[in-house]
Amino acid sequence: MKTTRFFSALFLTCLTTPNIIWANYAIVLPGQHEQGSDLQGNEISAHEVIDWELNHSDLIFGANANQNLKTNIPAVGYMYNQKLELNSGPLEDEIREIAERYGIDYEDFFLHFSEDTILAEPNPTHGENTLLNRKPMLMGYTADAMHAGFALYQPPPWDADVFENFQQGGALYLYHSEQFDSVAFEFSRFAQGGKFWIEYPSEMNANNQVTAWSHLVISEDNTKNMTQNQAVSWEVPSDWVRASTHDGSGNSYGGGQYFGSSFVRDGGRLYVVRVRWQGQESDIRPRLSRVQFTDSFPRIAKEDLPSKKVTLGSKESSHSPSPNEQEYWRKIRGFDQSADLNQDNYLSPAEYQNRSNKYATARFRWESRVIPFGQMWDQNSSWSLTNLANPGLLMTMGSYYGQHWTKLGVSGAYNDDTNKLLGSNQFDIYSGGKIAEIDAIAGSTEADERYKQQFSAFLKRLTIVNDKPLIGLNIGTSNLYGRNGQSHLIDAGNLYFREHYIFPSTGFSGYGGLSKFWDNSALSYSGSKVIQQATTRYGRVPFFGNNQENWQQDLYSTLAIYYLNHHPEHTYFNQWNSGYVYGSNNTTTDNFWKASVPKNMAYRPTPLLNINLGVPSGAIPKGFQPLTLMLSTRTPQPEDYSIVGNTSQTQVAHQELPYGKVSLLPTHAYFLYQSDKQVVEGGPADMVIAREFEHGRVLYRTDFYGKNADFYAAEKISIRLDPPMKPVNADGRVGEYIDEVQIGGYQGLILLY
Repeated sequence: MKTTRFFSALFLTCLTTPNIIWANYAIVLPGQHEQGSDLQGNEISAHEVIDWELNHSDLIFGANANQNLKTNIPAVGYMYNQKLELNSGPLEDEIREIAERYGIDYEDFFLHFSEDTILAEPNPTHGENTLLNRKPMLMGYTADAMHAGFALYQPPPWDADVFENFQQGGALYLYHSEQFDSVAFEFSRFAQGGKFWIEYPSEMNANNQVTAWSHLVISEDNTKNMTQNQAVSWEVPSDWVRASTHDGSGNSYGGGQYFGSSFVRDGGRLYVVRVRWQGQESDIRPRLSRVQFTDSFPRIAKEDLPSKKVTLGSKESSHSPSPNEQEYWRKIRGFDQSADLNQDNYLSPAEYQNRSNKYATARFRWESRVIPFGQMWDQNSSWSLTNLANPGLLMTMGSYYGQHWTKLGVSGAYNDDTNKLLGSNQFDIYSGGKIAEIDAIAGSTEADERYKQQFSAFLKRLTIVNDKPLIGLNIGTSNLYGRNGQSHLIDAGNLYFREHYIFPSTGFSGYGGLSKFWDNSALSYSGSKVIQQATTRYGRVPFFGNNQENWQQDLYSTLAIYYLNHHPEHTYFNQWNSGYVYGSNNTTTDNFWKASVPKNMAYRPTPLLNINLGVPSGAIPKGFQPLTLMLSTRTPQPEDYSIVGNTSQTQVAHQELPYGKVSLLPTHAYFLYQSDKQVVEGGPADMVIAREFEHGRVLYRTDFYGKNADFYAAEKISIRLDPPMKPVNADGRVGEYIDEVQIGGYQGLILLY
């Protein structure tokens, strides 16, 4: 899900107005509010957009800012449990602080390879601006010992005179989230004379600020006193502290180093080294061109992949890379934890020499973290998968989120990428791949299933340690109980987001479809909340043109489909465009029929939502059949249309369901019309589906598979109305009583008694 994760501070300061709208409507990832015009052309300010959103929503999905949120409307933030970043930020720093407070080893919060592993890197740009690509988290030089510093933020090569102010205590600073033992230097001018040394923080005060620096013991200087481009290595000291180099004042002089980083300025702790040079007036200072850390995760081109042994029957042969192999690969070194005798997550030269597993070559344990190279987000991603079975991780994350949610004023948070775990969609292993904590190969079905269960259990326990917050999950469109669904998430949360779930041309069955929407009723029965998001994909807008009429008709159809599966206390509707980027900014002619309208105002079918249908009646008129409910199953062979029940029942049953049956809240949706022709048993080729409400009825006409542009032109069907009813137009206007209505392909219709 591509999202606008920035949540407007203006929005957060205004969340005080109680919602008064009848229908359950959710706003997804609001933010970036700006001045625009409403649908009538009246100018509207950013503040007025916020007020409008608050008065027209019942749930805010995706609040994410460091502000206090005060509202009676339930709101959830944003979280990831299956990863922490190697390039640590405020979240990682705070979790690490909590772990230290309780004497817990932060490195135990991660999964690690126990053997050297080569894995595919589908997108080599992911992580390119991070430690994964040898780039320091922060680097710069200073004018004196307490100067905030000049950041080296531009892409190299540079021509930086980093030691210009050495006589006043000026130096070069390099920051890393973990301990490291080597730095590679490239120079635009080599040194002539003088000498250099490297220091590290060895003491800090109660505020975690550096109070003492000590000299590193250089084990190998391949730069030969900065006279050639090479690396400098040192012995890792036992008293190297993770510290802050700034006093929090934000002062340019006198407060210490932060190089423009708000994270370091505000007390973020990192491992840092200070490189100093000193010389006589006649000596020539070195000038810096580039700095890189050790290549902990070397990239391997396809043609450089090693041959690997494969067993064919009783014979062993070698396998060479095929032309179809991925272009780029990465090596992650395994860590032999049994060799780490003092358990400091680092193998000293002696420990490394005496290790029993020669196929595990990492010196630092962090170098063996399980990282989904090329399968993250972008160039700033540096994912390290977490050990979700570790009770310390649950405790620290629970503590962090409890405080964080209270500070924000939100009721919980949601996890967006629930399918980015340990499966083959994330890991393509060429060799190695054994994970110490899982005891399985990354990308294998075994590893995937174990980690899925740990992921679900973690989320479930998170609701316990934080007094039952809203734990949200983006679960996609497939029925959770079917063979394509994420069944491990059934009990993992209590708020489920179904992104791009309802199309204006939603069909009866197939991969999804109305006959398979019953898992929403099961989730509602269990007390969970479900957001059903509608999209204009496969609607009149993309098929026939971006005009007002097509937009109104598409929004009418998606709302009608939602009402067929609506449970008043549990389900929420959200209408969006055909894209995956969210926010409260204005529309353009690319994503709406009219430009400069705030998006949530544009897409929400407000006139239709203001029609008070009342609660579902819970009954099917005499003489009509309830909808057939279906499930994609695995046995005895893959079957997409296994009948498991109907919409009048409080349970569905099938041998592949948990304990053979699942309880649900019945919708009592029914076939108002169905063609004689059936595609499969219980699945008509053409149908009008209806549902009774306290004050009216909702109709929707569809075919079996849906998404068929030709079906929009299908001959209209006449439906007798007894007693007569009042139709609601697409603009929300209520007509006069009629005793017959015609309905076209993929048309939604609300009728009032």
